[in-house]
Amino acid sequence: GSKRSLNLTMDFTDSDQRLYGYKTLNLLNANGDASFLSSVLYSHIARKYIAAPKANFVRVVINGENWGVYVNVQQFNKDFVSDNFGTTKGARWKVSGNPGADGGLRYFGDNIEEYKRRFQIKSSDDEQAWNDLIQLCKVLNETPAEQLEAKLSPVLDIDETLWFLALDCSLVNSDGYWTRASDYSIYQDENRKFHLVPHDMNEAFHRAM
Repeated sequence: GSKRSLNLTMDFTDSDQRLYGYKTLNLLNANGDASFLSSVLYSHIARKYIAAPKANFVRVVINGENWGVYVNVQQFNKDFVSDNFGTTKGARWKVSGNPGADGGLRYFGDNIEEYKRRFQIKSSDDEQAWNDLIQLCKVLNETPAEQLEAKLSPVLDIDETLWFLALDCSLVNSDGYWTRASDYSIYQDENRKFHLVPHDMNEAFHRAM
């Protein structure tokens, strides 16, 4: 309908302008979630265990017209990284949620273009970061099970990843990693270790399709 989601940038004319410390508002119309509660509840629970976007409710008024309640979900940007990891450095990827999404960390060989089709880098397009992501996929897919923990530990926060997967399943995120290998984010920190981050939580607590 006419109630579209809104993405607002506070620093459009003033690069230093912020709203309560943030430069971006990601206002969602809660498509597919008549309760408007899924994103906020998912965030409230997930943030007790892993890095996850903050979420709350706002009332939107445009030129004096009340557009109603929106779900305000924290943008996956440098502000998010700073809040959760104490730095703005590192590499960030978004995994698309389109029907053809295939971001399940499968190994497709060493050709970076294969991964660019599946992962959208949101930080500087750095070749080393891409090669590190490819190496993560290779380790996940080609390491014998008895060696996997030792090989993964230096490149992936395993405990955090297990929490990420447990939350995705237990909160029934019907549009998440466990159903379509989509709609999540990836962060590589300054020590080149990877972290998985929830994204698009509005279809949680729904029956899996």
